[in-house]
Amino acid sequence: MTAWSPEKIAEVLGIGEELLDCAGVKLHLDKLFKFRSPGFLGAQQRELPHVEEVEHVDGVYRLGPGVYRIRYREVIKVPPNAMALAFPRSSLLRMGVTIYTAVWDPGYEGRGEGMLTVFNPFGIELEAGCQVAQLIFIELDRPTKRVYRGAYFRENMV
Repeated sequence: MTAWSPEKIAEVLGIGEELLDCAGVKLHLDKLFKFRSPGFLGAQQRELPHVEEVEHVDGVYRLGPGVYRIRYREVIKVPPNAMALAFPRSSLLRMGVTIYTAVWDPGYEGRGEGMLTVFNPFGIELEAGCQVAQLIFIELDRPTKRVYRGAYFRENMV
């Protein structure tokens, strides 16, 4: 298993230096949502919960303890010879906050989402547009024919 260097990521994805971190791509907070209903996941069906966008005040989100859905600002296109994993910034962890994400499959294209969980009983303040995670690319042993074309393909592209 080989993780791509920032230089290789820039070359393969054609992204600028300003989006690179020490080991991957910087992911910035684009939008933040509160859950407003339950979800359902069955063998053949899924229903996502309703969400309500949280508005920032003077450029700052003030969040209490709880679970939030977040959307990243960057549009990512994972090539067929790689997969990606997102990790929260260590500063978030030191503040009692983390981000959970799923695998970014080969072929995925879109502005991904994650789950931000505030464990800190005093909450957290996040500046709109701040970096919240880093996306690491892992090279597959060969390009796969099983590229992602599921329900979230090209999500949030606009």
